[in-house]
Amino acid sequence: MTGSTLFRHARLVGYPDGRTHSVLVRDGVVVSIEKGEVSLAADEERDLKGSYLAPSLADHHTHFASFALVALRLDLYTATSAAEVLERTKAWLPSARERQPDPAQFLVGQRMRVGEWPDVADMNRLALDSLEPDRPLAIFFAGFHSLCVNSTALTRLDIEPEGHSGVLEEADCFRAWTIINAVPEEVKDAAVANAARKAACVFLVDLGITEILDLEMDFNIEAWQRRIRDKGIKELRVRCGMYWQHLQPALAAGLRTGDGVPDTDGLATVGPSKWITDGSLGSRTACCHDPYPDEPDNYGHFEYEPKTLLEGLEAATRGGMTLAVHAIGDRANELVLQAFAALDPPALPGSSIEHAQLLALSDIPLFARLGLVASIQPTHMADDRELAERYWPGRTGRAYAFRSLVDAGATLKLGSDAPVAPIDPWDAMAVAISRSGRGQGDLPPWHPEQAITPLQAWTASTSSGKSRLEVGDRADLMVVAKDPLAVSAEELRDMQVQATMLGGRWTHLALP
Repeated sequence: MTGSTLFRHARLVGYPDGRTHSVLVRDGVVVSIEKGEVSLAADEERDLKGSYLAPSLADHHTHFASFALVALRLDLYTATSAAEVLERTKAWLPSARERQPDPAQFLVGQRMRVGEWPDVADMNRLALDSLEPDRPLAIFFAGFHSLCVNSTALTRLDIEPEGHSGVLEEADCFRAWTIINAVPEEVKDAAVANAARKAACVFLVDLGITEILDLEMDFNIEAWQRRIRDKGIKELRVRCGMYWQHLQPALAAGLRTGDGVPDTDGLATVGPSKWITDGSLGSRTACCHDPYPDEPDNYGHFEYEPKTLLEGLEAATRGGMTLAVHAIGDRANELVLQAFAALDPPALPGSSIEHAQLLALSDIPLFARLGLVASIQPTHMADDRELAERYWPGRTGRAYAFRSLVDAGATLKLGSDAPVAPIDPWDAMAVAISRSGRGQGDLPPWHPEQAITPLQAWTASTSSGKSRLEVGDRADLMVVAKDPLAVSAEELRDMQVQATMLGGRWTHLALP
């Protein structure tokens, strides 16, 4: 039981009349919404003085432990050459060694964006050996589908260093990611606790987030059970995704998508079964119909034989799991859509294609026809526009095709893919409605015909999937200074969240 709160003089997002309302929350549920002043008993009253009451926000695609560990790692997003990466890494290493004194622990940089680098070949094992000959050193490219490591790291990964470039892609990269993130539980959980509180309360601006989908490459059910039960991390609801290697233990425990995870106070639930079918744009491993420029034999990478993929998706579906299937290139999306169409039994409601970045025009209507969610990350569009023009020339009109998906009846969900991009749903909404990223005011909007409306971006970002609060809703809500449906993209980015409530209890409170 969380008691009751009466909100007075609240404007409601999604209620076009602009009038103020009285809203009563009791025991974690919205029980009354009335126009004007009403007399209702409550444990506390909050006069919003015309501020806006709205559903809280969700990030529908994160890798949360990796995001939480960012503070220990070197961010190389702004680097413009291999030489700059190596110079910045050299300067960072002394402090990194001091913060992480365990010689067995990896030293990690991340988010290199290759783009038009003239010296990309200089990112190799020998270059990293010259910076760090003793401890394992790894630097991830943006997208986290490839990385460069030194000889010590290769040895730790059971790979012979001699003659190896140090660059690992796809399955080798993911195996390395799992090993690199295998830091002591107390270190990881402390980082997650800090990130959870920031994400819910004071991360960047006050974001108003109450829920995430965690697609970390871990047995997230056990990880979040431990964090909530033993560490007291209770600022977020978490849907715990799982990969194939964790699916069988979950099914054996009788868990199905939507079930509550025991001993988590109702905060953690079983999420979807996650599948990665192709690579990424930046690594030139996204599986496409056309070859990458200057690489006539490179069409990208598809992880599965179609029959194997279908059998795996059917097994997860029969086990009561929704599906979340990564597909970036147009050929990968085509093959995944074909698998969904052939599923017997059909995919459960809420199943998604994650990313859906490049689509054949003929495949776009299939999302709605098959009842699939297009789980998109708008910030990637802003970050990748240069790479898309370079690697997908002549096809960018159907890249990040948000408007086309909506017009074809697809349901959208917005996320960040953190740590690939920061958790910031306000920026994601701003990109989706403007087709421009933060600080890109000097560039024209990229394919503005693919912009969606503020209402569409908003509904795809709320924790309830609704545009407004309604009686009977869970009291996951926030108070904002302005109406998100009536402001510009830049005003969205600067949105002031004055309070956040999770199940009727405050996780952030800074009302004027």
